[in-house]
Formats: sequence, C-alpha cells, structure tokens
Amino acid sequence: MDEEKRNQVIKHLDELRDQVSERLGADPQRHDPVAAHVQQVRGLIDAAPADRERASVEASGLEKRLLAWEAEHPQLTLLASRVARALEDAGL
Repeated sequence: MDEEKRNQVIKHLDELRDQVSERLGADPQRHDPVAAHVQQVRGLIDAAPADRERASVEASGLEKRLLAWEAEHPQLTLLASRVARALEDAGL
C-alpha cells in the first residue's frame, strides 16, 4: 500500500476512534469493544506489509458493529464506511 493511501486510512480510523470515544465513552460496555476493534484495524494497517485479507475482514466487522447503532449514532456509521472505502482504495 502506498504511503498516501495508508495515511488516508489511518486518518479515517483516527476520526472514527475519536467519534467513538466522544459518543460512546460514557458507556464502557459499548465503547470498549468498538474502540478495541478500531485499534485492531489500525494495527493491521500500521504493520508492514499490511495483511490485506485480515484488514478487510476486520473493517467489515467494524462496519457491521456500527451499523447496529446507526439510528443512534449515524456519524459512526458514516466514518466506518469511509474507512472501508479507504481500505478498498488502498487495495486492502
């Protein structure tokens, strides 16, 4: 993955992490699993070379988790979709 695409994915993941913390931080039972999932995806992207298949599976799982909360937290779903698209654009 080229550096520009990697940086774009990381930027979206960081935005998602911040939004999760802001919106779900008061409820650790809901926040912690999502935050851990975001960190897991970021770790896969930070690794060189990135594990394409695992990153794709993890991003998909993260998006599904956030879709369950779509009505309550539409911004989280939007950010998760951006992450998934950025991963696709990066070839992951």
